Amino acid sequence: MRVIKVKLVALEPLSSIIAFELSEFLSGMGAFALPRERDVVIDLSGFRDYSLNIASLVNELKRILDRLGMAGDYVIEVEESTITIRALSSERVAEILEQVKKDAVRPEICPHCGFTTPYPEIMREHIKIHYLL
Repeated sequence: MRVIKVKLVALEPLSSIIAFELSEFLSGMGAFALPRERDVVIDLSGFRDYSLNIASLVNELKRILDRLGMAGDYVIEVEESTITIRALSSERVAEILEQVKKDAVRPEICPHCGFTTPYPEIMREHIKIHYLL
């Protein structure tokens, strides 16, 4: 089994997001990324596309971090099968984490029957049904 480790230094709170984005990139190649507490592990055991290398993974990681808003606030170091990403600004990581939490969809759940929707307006209309019947 071939594994590449992406060590996250001061970026640990974003490991799930980074792993998800990497998995999206790798999914067509038979590889995937798994978040862990302090890093992301890329499993290449089902890897079918031999055009992927460390340089292309580093480029994708840069795109992910830049898209998250970390442009210029990180340093990437590459060793054999380990990529280390160090955040230069822990404040920036905290801002990104807060923004991600704000943007997350929180479903509304009916306390009577368990009906679920991400839209509060629909939930208000749904709850009226319980009081009319």
